[in-house]
Amino acid sequence: MPRRTLAAILTSTALALAALPGTPVWAASNRAHLDRQVLKAMEQGRRIPVIIVARGELNTLEADLRRTGVKNTVRVPIGHGIATELTSSLIAHFSTRSDVERIIYDAPVQLTDTAFDASALATAYPAVVDAVGAWSGLAPLTGRGVGVAVIDSGISAHPDLNGRVIINRNFNTTVIGSDDAYGHGTAVAGIIAGDGTASAGRYIGIAPEANLINLRVNDGTGAAPTSAIMNAILWAVLNKDIFNIRVLNLSLLTSVQESYQTSPIDAAVEYAWLKGIVVVVAAGNNGPNSALYAPANDPYVITVGATDDHGSLAADDDTLAGFSTYGVTQDGLSKPDFVAPGRRIITTLAPGSTFALNYPAFLVGSQYIKLSGSSVAAPIMSGVAALYVESRPTVRPGQLKGVLLATAKGLALTGSGAGYPDAGRAIAYTGLIGNADHGLDPNDYLKVLYVAAHDLATLPVVSWDTVSWDSVSWDSVSWESVSWDAVSWSD
Repeated sequence: MPRRTLAAILTSTALALAALPGTPVWAASNRAHLDRQVLKAMEQGRRIPVIIVARGELNTLEADLRRTGVKNTVRVPIGHGIATELTSSLIAHFSTRSDVERIIYDAPVQLTDTAFDASALATAYPAVVDAVGAWSGLAPLTGRGVGVAVIDSGISAHPDLNGRVIINRNFNTTVIGSDDAYGHGTAVAGIIAGDGTASAGRYIGIAPEANLINLRVNDGTGAAPTSAIMNAILWAVLNKDIFNIRVLNLSLLTSVQESYQTSPIDAAVEYAWLKGIVVVVAAGNNGPNSALYAPANDPYVITVGATDDHGSLAADDDTLAGFSTYGVTQDGLSKPDFVAPGRRIITTLAPGSTFALNYPAFLVGSQYIKLSGSSVAAPIMSGVAALYVESRPTVRPGQLKGVLLATAKGLALTGSGAGYPDAGRAIAYTGLIGNADHGLDPNDYLKVLYVAAHDLATLPVVSWDTVSWDSVSWDSVSWESVSWDAVSWSD
């Protein structure tokens, strides 16, 4: 679209706003909110992957997309949208429709894999977070029966995971199958639940008898669309009781900076959290003052940065990994919440994967690979969460986070949050279980869902600490009657 055409559209919108002071753009003109990345693509005349958030019936919108020649569409129930790729002219066309609320950039989400390092001989991380104590107590805990969903590049067959990848699903429409062509997801899975079969127990994960739910979103190159991740999260929520999914690991970050209150992927992780699934997210590998990307910027989830444990069991020589993201989010929240070892982590190798072929110097024998990054720190926390859930099967995510905060081993390191999780201390903790969700304000999409699910005309004053989300479902909402007035699309 020519710049002057786009400018004319925006100018006319501004004039409409001037006539109705104090009214949001989308409410005043029936024109959809366009994310800044979408506007930039329109100015450049580029096609762009988007999620069209609907006000009305998805069937009608999808049919109209097909009539304009758009053939490839994917429904995104969280957010009540349709993912597709549009030209600038089609974006302009659909943005003027009264049944379109927002057009979001379907941003690529990158797996947080960086900074390989092969300078150490072994990995000390299970002892650093006291998982060994949990395994060897009077009532040993190994994560048995607890389902941990890994939303990643897939999980390939490996002796250390044999028989415990209990379900495989693929949510990326550009690839076939759920095997791990990249190598990232298999590595994450081994840190969570590898049982050391191929190494005679030398390299073992945190919860070595936990079950793994393989939800592939990656296209084989390290990237995935936001829509695929949102749909994988929704699948995990809908199937959590069938597979006892209690923990969700996301070692990935979106590529767009946005407030957690309006980010669609933050809406998805909060929905999982509030429905009873502990969500663990890698902080990122961008260093200081960079805690601006979803879902690591969300206050509900457990965000995990990375340390260098220098291969020793003692914490007094540990340092924050130079790449580990930390800082204040755009909403004034301090992240990460915790750290875990994130350098020289030896874990399961996906045979024939990109990792196996492109990084031969980092292979440890034929079954393992040595990795660094917050991607490998987050699954350590996911394993700790699985151990705790085994010990307290009815615990809610906010309560679990509260216990971990109360029992963490503090570190005198800038950017380390509460420090290391301590599995043994957490499991043995008998004090009052606080709720880390206390005082938190949920994502705006969740507010819209609440209004719709309770058949309210407007958003009332709500004490979110006392709201039960157990009966609230995206599938139960009549979206044609939804009022989006609870949402502020401010950029």
